[in-house]
Amino acid sequence: MFYAGKKLQGLSRNKLCIGVATDKRHTLFLVESYGKPSQKKTFETFHNHIAPGSTLIHDKDQAHAKLIKVLALQNTAYASKELKGLPYKENPLEPVNRQHALMKHFLNAHAGFLRENLRGYLDLFSYVTNPPHDLAEKVDSLLNMVFDNPKSLRYRDYHRAKSSDSEP
Repeated sequence: MFYAGKKLQGLSRNKLCIGVATDKRHTLFLVESYGKPSQKKTFETFHNHIAPGSTLIHDKDQAHAKLIKVLALQNTAYASKELKGLPYKENPLEPVNRQHALMKHFLNAHAGFLRENLRGYLDLFSYVTNPPHDLAEKVDSLLNMVFDNPKSLRYRDYHRAKSSDSEP
């Protein structure tokens, strides 16, 4: 999106917002919606994924307020401006920042994908980056998921659907 010859920066209403939650071992990537996150959007996105009474470490964005209140979360907030310039190991928000950077790199490497398929790309990225990290275990878990969730498509049904697509 361009405005007066300049590319819009930040979370404009035309950009998708992707929320990230991590416990340093598992990471969750969810599409919140377009534009800057709000309390309502953040709550609707994350409330089923965070256990009540958990600790939420976050920047001081007000979008987390409803989530903290309703789920009675322990709350540790840091001002992003105060953390700028800190070495990575000293920055308490580094685990989330790192996941954002990796996910952004992944999505930029697949720049031609359709935005309506974003959820699938985030699921793929989550699967690749979350445990198990051993390749043999990951392949085994993938094959188990495939065979535990069988789908059948009859030959006739496939060709019937294909022929109806080509009819005027």
